[in-house]
This record gives sequence, structure tokens and C-alpha cells, in this order.
Amino acid sequence: MRYIVVDERIDGTGDQFNIEFDDLEEAISEAKSQWNHLTIREKGQRKISVLESINPDEEAENHYDGNIVWEGAIE
Repeated sequence: MRYIVVDERIDGTGDQFNIEFDDLEEAISEAKSQWNHLTIREKGQRKISVLESINPDEEAENHYDGNIVWEGAIE
């Protein structure tokens, strides 16, 4: 299974990036690192999460349809 780190704006505008990993711990580590580098204001405007990829074909419509296994949250 592959894991995808997704960084997106909550309002759906602006840049979004996706990084794929074969290892869940590596994906979560990268997501936490990205989350920890955001300011409080950015954390209110963006969402960083780790998804399971249910289809390894990056061009497939259901590539990003797996479960969310980690999500950044304001604490």
C-alpha cells in the first residue's frame, strides 16, 4: 500500500502538493514535519493529512480515495 501526504487549503484555493510514500511511518513523519512548520494562522487555513492510496495508478480517479490515517489539527 502507498501513503499520500496531502497539503491543501481548506477553502479549496491555492497550491496543493502530494507526496507518496511506501512506508506509513515515513508518511506520517513528513506530514507532522510539514504541519509543525506552519504558523497558527496557516494551520487555520490549511489541512495536511496522510491518506491510504487504494489504487497505485496515480492517474486513476480513486487513487486518493483511501482512509485518512493522520490529519494535522490545531491543539
